[in-house]
Order: sequence, then C-alpha cells, then structure tokens
Amino acid sequence: MTQTRLLAALRAALTIAFVYFGLRKLTGHSTDVAIYEAIGFGQFPRYVTGSVEVLGAALLWWRGWEGIAGLVLLATMITGLSALLIWVGPPYLHMLALMAGTGSVAYAYRADTLHKIAQLRGS
Repeated sequence: MTQTRLLAALRAALTIAFVYFGLRKLTGHSTDVAIYEAIGFGQFPRYVTGSVEVLGAALLWWRGWEGIAGLVLLATMITGLSALLIWVGPPYLHMLALMAGTGSVAYAYRADTLHKIAQLRGS
C-alpha cells in the first residue's frame, strides 16, 4: 500500500473510533457517565470531550486540517489518559492506541499544519 492509502485507512479507523466514543459521551452512555462522576468535575466535561471527538473526527477529512485534527485529538487523548491515570484507573489501552494513531496523523500532516497556522496568523 502507498503511504496515502495507509493514511486514509488510519484516518478512517480513527474516525470510526472517535465518532463511536464521542457519541457515547454525548448520548450519556452509563459507563461514560460513571467515569466522569468518578473524575469529580461533573458531566459538563463529558459533553465537551464528546463534541471535540466528533468534530475532530470530521476534521480528519477536511483537506488542510488533517494535521490540526490529529493534534486536537491527541491533546484530548493525553488529557483523558491523564484523568484516567489520576482519578479512575484502567482500562486505558485503547487510549494509548488512539494516541499513537492521532500522533501519526499529526506527524504525517505536519507541513500542512504549519502552513495552516501561518495562514491563520496572516503571514
């Protein structure tokens, strides 16, 4: 497979995962509600996280924004993993896999990301 096809397959897998986990949070799946209760900040962060995951999954397919989507989703996973490690505990293996995937996307599209940031800054 070419690198382009591998990246498309990775983005497709990440999209499925983030839409699934994001919609679970937004619809109030009992496991997700319990996790956010255990963290102790209430349910508002669950809605923010779910929205970021779904929107990030969509951005993975918006030309020029793939790398930024990877960075946003990677930051979300790092924050989520930190919260689980501090307040909840395992399981978190799936989060490590998602971190590797989003990090790979962010790295693969780093030139586009730097170009987009320069555009946004007006350079």
